[in-house]
Amino acid sequence: MSDPRVVAVRADELVGLGTCTSVDEAFEDPELVAHLDGMDVKTPQGAVKEMRDMEELWLEQGLNARWGEEDDPQKVAYDSFIKKRKELER
Repeated sequence: MSDPRVVAVRADELVGLGTCTSVDEAFEDPELVAHLDGMDVKTPQGAVKEMRDMEELWLEQGLNARWGEEDDPQKVAYDSFIKKRKELER
């Protein structure tokens, strides 16, 4: 796929290839393009932000079903994502 938005998302160390995120695992390139087009995202930077936002929301929704302990898998995954995102966006 030569769409620069897809290239940027796939190269992103937070949601790109090999990250095991919902973006990495569930979106084929054409689906990613369709999502970005539907959200009117025009730039590679905007595409990375959109997909990071989407992954954060996905993880946050998982918190609604967690068992409540601070070390449960959903909480650990969410906290890890938020920490890494803050570090990358400094």
